[in-house]
Amino acid sequence: MTVGKRYITQVGLFLSAVLLLVVQQAVAQLPDWSKLFEDNKAAVVSITTEGTEVVRGGWSPFEGFSFGGNSPFGDNDPFSFFFGDGAPQKEQERIVRGAGSGFIIDKKGYVITNAHVIGDADKITVHLADRRELKAELIGMDEKTDVAVLKIAGDKLPVVKIADVSKLKVGQWVMAVGSPFGLDYTATQGIISSLGRNLPNDNFTPFIQTDAAVNPGNSGGPLFNTDGEVIGINSQIYTSTGSYAGVSFAIPIDLAMHIVEQIREDGKVSRGWLGVQIQEVTATLAETFDLDKPMGALVASIVEDSPADKSDLKVGDVILKFNGQEVISSSQLPILVSRVKGNEEVKVEILRNGKRETIKVMIEALDDEGRKTAASKSADSNILGVAVEETKND
Repeated sequence: MTVGKRYITQVGLFLSAVLLLVVQQAVAQLPDWSKLFEDNKAAVVSITTEGTEVVRGGWSPFEGFSFGGNSPFGDNDPFSFFFGDGAPQKEQERIVRGAGSGFIIDKKGYVITNAHVIGDADKITVHLADRRELKAELIGMDEKTDVAVLKIAGDKLPVVKIADVSKLKVGQWVMAVGSPFGLDYTATQGIISSLGRNLPNDNFTPFIQTDAAVNPGNSGGPLFNTDGEVIGINSQIYTSTGSYAGVSFAIPIDLAMHIVEQIREDGKVSRGWLGVQIQEVTATLAETFDLDKPMGALVASIVEDSPADKSDLKVGDVILKFNGQEVISSSQLPILVSRVKGNEEVKVEILRNGKRETIKVMIEALDDEGRKTAASKSADSNILGVAVEETKND
């Protein structure tokens, strides 16, 4: 072997060793979810539901005969000329079944899932990892945040650990566990893609966006951090096909636990109502208001006889802080307002005529008619035919 060939061989071996080292280091930085999954699997549950719905079906002159209500003449039924294809309509009941996921939050048997998983179910069954099947009682649900609370009776129930969501950062690893398409105890991984994401027609939830694969049946299942703590409830996906397309959304666990606490204590959820129409403070508006950067919520209009109307708040004010919390974007304000119970006075910091002021507002309870603080939204929220869908497995 010549010196040149020997040199090339040595360089090749050196580069191979360096490449192997780089690959090993990269692999070492990837999370190993195996122990975390085994430690938490028992606290994750599958949920099946059963209910009835009324449908209207066509009447047939052959109803009750051995033909099963169908014409013996098939598609060439001469009676269709007289009776039509579906006249008259009659109501019928049919069984509707659904499935989803959930997790146990305390040893008393309380289980969290999505409200859309439960719906109007008459029968709810919780399936545990040890193959126990337990009848569940619906304690309550909140459709606005899509959170439902169930209760099961069982011995030695495992529970999940709850995370501090204030420590979440974009780029952190996460693991989703659930029953996509009925495939129970499926784990998928991803990262946090965004925090505080607002979706069309949802003013109350600052979603955690992730790229962990979530599909129908995952709804209500937990989203874990690398410490084995639940950071959110898998709820929706952004898709044009009905299946995972790279964008998933989870309800932050602190919001969910706030809802759970109210349901357990009061049997319902109480939200605050301010009574303003707001819009985003753009870069252009920020320059007009002499703000260092775009922030806050601009009051565009005030509802008559609302808490805002009864306070010193005025159209044109920029709300910078609400109840001690900084308002970074207008989408935050409805969330902050909703977390205040009715008949509670809060301080609101505003920018008016270039000066910062603090006023007090007596927040009232949001009523069943849906009076609420709402951010202005584009009429065309379904961009390019892509829609946000719940991930219930019907």
